[in-house]
Amino acid sequence: MNINKIKEKARKKLKGSYKVAIAAILIYGLIEFAFYGVSKLIYNDNMYIIFSVLITGLFYEGLLQIFIEISKGKKAKIKELFDRTDLFWKASAVTIIITMFSLICIVLENIASKSLLTFIVNEANINIVLSTVMIIFGLLLCTAIATFYIILMVSFSQVYYILYENETMPVLDIFSKSMDLMEEYKIDYIMLNLSFIGWMLLGIPTFGLIYIWLIPYMKISITNFYYEVKKREKKNS
Repeated sequence: MNINKIKEKARKKLKGSYKVAIAAILIYGLIEFAFYGVSKLIYNDNMYIIFSVLITGLFYEGLLQIFIEISKGKKAKIKELFDRTDLFWKASAVTIIITMFSLICIVLENIASKSLLTFIVNEANINIVLSTVMIIFGLLLCTAIATFYIILMVSFSQVYYILYENETMPVLDIFSKSMDLMEEYKIDYIMLNLSFIGWMLLGIPTFGLIYIWLIPYMKISITNFYYEVKKREKKNS
């Protein structure tokens, strides 16, 4: 897959549509930030997770609709951000499942890393052979969990697009279809995201100002990726 062509197409489609894309992302971000502030005010970080599910369920498919419209060369409107609240329950269910898998992997990684740190700190007090074996095992386990998490999230990366185009599809089938769709394109998706790292790093000295231009560019590129994968799968079938 030609990553450069996908990104070039995104740049072309964004001409004349940057204002809408930026405004939609800013509004979505401000809504999320407001709910984050509320969770901090009531001293309950768990509420932020609940708020994130609600925000995603209500507005993310609308945001996606704007990206899709721009990707297809159509004129998107800000009001479309609020057009897909009809998908609230399924979008929320999808978000909950992804969040659950993420939390499980984070907990496992935390346990593995703490166990590894314990063996490293107490290496001198344990049998040298045993401690060496356990440290190696710990490193391998941490790497395996992190790798599994990355692969899993890449496999699930198309679920919101699939939901947008398949409103009646059962939630578990949406995940299954995303995994099938990404089976041969995981590396391509990772490479697409890694290709933006230079711009992300450049955002640090610019105090994040460059992200105003970068985030729409990334989102439309990822949307183009979805339709490129779909086109290829259709040809193969």
